[in-house]
Amino acid sequence: MQEKEFDLLKEPWIKVSTRSLEQKEVSLMDAMLHAQEYVGLAGETPTQDAALLRVLLAAALTIFYRYDENGNEDEISEENDSDDETVLERWKKYWERGAFPETAVRKYFQRYSERFWLFHPETPFWQVNDLSYGTEYGVECLVGNLKESNNKATRHHFSMTEGDRLERISYAEAARWIIHLNAYGVNVKTDKKLPGPNLPVGVGRLGQLGMVMVNGDDLFRIIMLNLCPLKDNADIWGLPRPVWEQEIHLEQGREIAPPDNLPELYTIQSRRIQLDRKDGWVVGYRAIGGDFYSTEDDFNEPMTLWKEQKVDKKSERVFHIPRIHNPSVQVWEEFHSLMSERSAGHIPGIVEWIRTLKKTKTFVSERLITFKMIGIVYGDQMKYTYGDSIHNTLTMSSDLLMDLGEEWISVITDEVEKCQNIASKAIGHFSSSVCKLFGGGTNYIKAMLVQNYYFHINIAFREWLSGIEPLQGEREKKIEQWEQKSYYYAKGVVEEFIHMRNMNIYVHKEDEGRILTIPQALNMYLGELRKIYPKAAQLHGKESQ
Repeated sequence: MQEKEFDLLKEPWIKVSTRSLEQKEVSLMDAMLHAQEYVGLAGETPTQDAALLRVLLAAALTIFYRYDENGNEDEISEENDSDDETVLERWKKYWERGAFPETAVRKYFQRYSERFWLFHPETPFWQVNDLSYGTEYGVECLVGNLKESNNKATRHHFSMTEGDRLERISYAEAARWIIHLNAYGVNVKTDKKLPGPNLPVGVGRLGQLGMVMVNGDDLFRIIMLNLCPLKDNADIWGLPRPVWEQEIHLEQGREIAPPDNLPELYTIQSRRIQLDRKDGWVVGYRAIGGDFYSTEDDFNEPMTLWKEQKVDKKSERVFHIPRIHNPSVQVWEEFHSLMSERSAGHIPGIVEWIRTLKKTKTFVSERLITFKMIGIVYGDQMKYTYGDSIHNTLTMSSDLLMDLGEEWISVITDEVEKCQNIASKAIGHFSSSVCKLFGGGTNYIKAMLVQNYYFHINIAFREWLSGIEPLQGEREKKIEQWEQKSYYYAKGVVEEFIHMRNMNIYVHKEDEGRILTIPQALNMYLGELRKIYPKAAQLHGKESQ
């Protein structure tokens, strides 16, 4: 890389959506200075946008810690006796200003301008210059939405040039995908012949998380709402150290200490990468595993769901690991991991941050707040290939983040668990009875019925959740409204299953000393529903008379 090419601060490469819903590419400087003019990021995949957002957050938080709302240098640090009040006061001033201070943005990026060239003789962005080891890949492996191996990429991409393979992509697109590769890169094997400790690094850092973020009306608000400038919402972070302020490391599989600041955490180099360019295009790259550290109890990471894990079966000691998004789990089923310590053991830092803003009245949001869940499903168990991305939203009253919302959180968590009990237990028992009578696969029938039940309640539950207003009370009425709907759908999917298959109600079989029939299986199922929703069952019984 003897010649500098493609200045990321000036050249357009970040995809954004305008208020007229048009997509355009802008430079990194433009994205920061005019963030308030864009609705949000609009890259090729939700995971690419998530990875890019973390880069923008690293830059924004660094600027926030070093410059006040007018662009004057005023570092937030222990040396300057800064505290949580200092941070909240500055955040409020930034928020009310509605845009990042231009003077601060320009000063900061000018200071590190040499680190933002995609190709550079010494410090290429997000790369290692003259990477002499690692695996060589075709450019199709850089493009995350191809989802295929090195030898199978076909006509799925607009940047393709000739033949059946993707031959090249633009510098702008390569800049986006190199950040995605670092964040979500598949497993790579370490080479014992190469320098370094040769420790396995796993997939990219974001690929190890169940990422959660807050949505906003424009890119500036999205960045500010996800800024999390307080550690544990009480203390200031260590001094910002994003990757472009650090020396470049060459070792593969380097285990590092957990970062004490978010810009460093958000720009961790999970891969050592070097792009290969030819005639103004990127035609391939070389890569090997880079930096990593354990995700266990890594509560400095604010943008993930968590779950408890026992050390072993005999031990009572537990630790927390990120809760990876599961495509078979409805987004509202993740409510407990998002909001309830009772179920998740630890609430995401981003939720606690928004709660802090609400409780201190630093910002008054709209009635509703929307959380985004973003993740990736790898194509195989060993995570050597890409799969589909996950992108879901969950909208709720922002008042649920207040003290008055805590009782509601318990109620909603209970209602989620009731729905899960219907799916896992009640429908499971009915499916088992049907299979005993007629044969067939219990799992197949159960999966079909659960899918139908969730299909009916998915939108209904989300609408019910967004309609809850803790400050207005009416808790019992709201609970009753939902349980009637859930009971109705749960009863209906099984009755429809029996009716559509014209099941012979006279078929019977002895089972554990009793005669099993379809009417009996249905009555047992309805009995389980009555235990879950006694009031709804009673009301439905009266209406049926």
